[in-house]
Amino acid sequence: MGFLVVVMGAVIIGMGVVIWKLRTGLQPGAVPLPDHGEEYDSVKVVTTGILNKDIGAILIVSNENKVLFYNHEFTQLFPNIVNIQSISEFPEIKKLFHEEEYVSEELSKIYEIRSETLEEQDNVRGRFVWLVDITGHYKTNKKLKELKEMADAANRAKTDFLANMSHEIRTPINTVLGMDEIILRETTEISVKGYAENIREAATTLLSLVNDLLDFSKIECGKMEILPAEYEVANLLTEVINMVEIKAANKNLEFIPVISENIPYLLFGDEIRIKQVIINLLTNAVKYTNEGSVVLKVDWKEAGDSHIMLIISVTDTGIGIKEEDINRLFVSFERIEEERNRNIEGNGLGLSITKQLLELMDSSLKVRSEYGVGSTFSFTLKQGIKDRKPIGKFREKYSYSKEKDKKYRTMFVAPDVRILVVDDNAMNLSVAEGLLKNTEIKVDKAADGEKALELCMDIKYDVILMDHMMPRMDGIETMKRLKEMSGSPNAETPVIVLTANAISGVKEMYLKEGFVDYMSKPIQGKRLEEKILKYLPSNKYVMVEYDEIEKSVFRSLWQETADRIKEKYPFECLDIVTAIESAEGDVECFKFLLESFRDTSDKNKADIQGSFEEKDFANYTIFVHALKSTSKMIGAEKLSEQARLLEMAGKKGDIHYIVENHQKVMELYEEALEEIRDYLGGGTGTKEEVTN
Repeated sequence: MGFLVVVMGAVIIGMGVVIWKLRTGLQPGAVPLPDHGEEYDSVKVVTTGILNKDIGAILIVSNENKVLFYNHEFTQLFPNIVNIQSISEFPEIKKLFHEEEYVSEELSKIYEIRSETLEEQDNVRGRFVWLVDITGHYKTNKKLKELKEMADAANRAKTDFLANMSHEIRTPINTVLGMDEIILRETTEISVKGYAENIREAATTLLSLVNDLLDFSKIECGKMEILPAEYEVANLLTEVINMVEIKAANKNLEFIPVISENIPYLLFGDEIRIKQVIINLLTNAVKYTNEGSVVLKVDWKEAGDSHIMLIISVTDTGIGIKEEDINRLFVSFERIEEERNRNIEGNGLGLSITKQLLELMDSSLKVRSEYGVGSTFSFTLKQGIKDRKPIGKFREKYSYSKEKDKKYRTMFVAPDVRILVVDDNAMNLSVAEGLLKNTEIKVDKAADGEKALELCMDIKYDVILMDHMMPRMDGIETMKRLKEMSGSPNAETPVIVLTANAISGVKEMYLKEGFVDYMSKPIQGKRLEEKILKYLPSNKYVMVEYDEIEKSVFRSLWQETADRIKEKYPFECLDIVTAIESAEGDVECFKFLLESFRDTSDKNKADIQGSFEEKDFANYTIFVHALKSTSKMIGAEKLSEQARLLEMAGKKGDIHYIVENHQKVMELYEEALEEIRDYLGGGTGTKEEVTN
């Protein structure tokens, strides 16, 4: 464009010279020219040196269409121009002043057309047209267009591949996780539970890899959506902590959640994506940390009357990152120091997805790291406030470690409810039936669409769960035929689609087709119950109040177990009923909790004492917070309460209280440990044996 301006300027200058020569009567140097008149001759002579330099085809005419100038390249396109004085009778040339492109089939060239009006000076008026050869650019653009079409086709093929892969992989994972959940619910053998836990962790890891690929595809296509809704902070953090505690425990790492107790308990934001971001960061921290700890810190600050800034950081004592490698962390499919980290699972997408999800939520990920020492990943996120009531001590209420092996308990019972599950995979039918067994729901099964329609003619169902991908008649066609059946009692029955196809946009597609809701495989018991409950009339189910059940049934069982233990060993520092409650009545699990408390005590005591002596009260507060939780879990109530008071003093900056009470807590810690060591070592039960 700049070149065009220069040339146009040259033409105008040339015309100015012509006008000056015509006005003064000066004659330029003569060249042999056709008899087009003195005005033409002047223009030709003056402009030939400027405009005949392979810059394109140029024609200048007066406002009356009289030819004033043309250059050599123009004569190549229009040879008859040398024999005419006016273009009025030559429409092919005239239309050049109104077109944007000209194609010369004879020369196999394409020209872009530019035209300009020349300002009137001393009765000399005119306009010119300039044809610029863009054949090379055109060929390049054509090639680029072809390449774009190829890339679009490849992208569509990738999307189709991801859809198929999603379905093909999620279907067997659904079976594995579903059957595994049933085993965990029903088995009472410790070894079998351990095997089942390992299966669940491996299958969940595989599912996570698949989900990363699908999320990456959504983000890449610009189809990832942020869907804010009300959510409870405590529930979000509990799910995160429960998942990561298992991973940390398997690597013998200390996992330390430091959660502000004053965070408003009900916020407004995209809970699913926030959870995904935190889990990604914590999982990465655990993967790249071989010893030490991973700390999750959640804090907040005001951001107006109706919003807060949620402040989240993850700190590890892992391998750290070189400064020059930090930017490479967010490159898709790339893993830094591949040779060093070759044994660490992953696909190189977690942090890339995390970064892009935060950007979609108007936040950003910050990284601080020291190579060989550890790293901190942090972000702040603006969230709406729906209820300012603080979450309080949610950790004690909601968090459960792997060793406690929290038994499954159904959300509701509905013996009068009948549902139909339609799936061509027999294992999937068994999984759905098994997951709903404790709800007392009557489950009918159909292996194809035809059988489903046959059942729906005679039986009224409360909910229908329909697989999408089935042979002969898929789920969409089956659902439509069901709605069109005359005399069917299920014309208005809610139909929920179950599918392993989890790529972007499918939920909207299913809703448009007429399904009331959508569930992606693998199906989990709790999610399935929640989804069905959503569509049941309130008079057909009864919610199970577990707090009351625990008080009336389990508490008495735990008391009996605790009494049997105390008959053999008279605990004084520990409330054994509380410890047995943490282990849900499992004596082996109770012993495991005590062993874990004992085996981690040397490091924990060193951390607390070291930070106290170094006057590092920020970390001191973190360490006594952890002691508060772990000691409460094993029933060391007095130690837990004193640790809580130290934690509160640390948060308030009350150093005097810490100095006055630190030694007392350390003594209580040692007393509890002495009692635990003696019990685990086979103590006979006398106080003398405990203290000697």
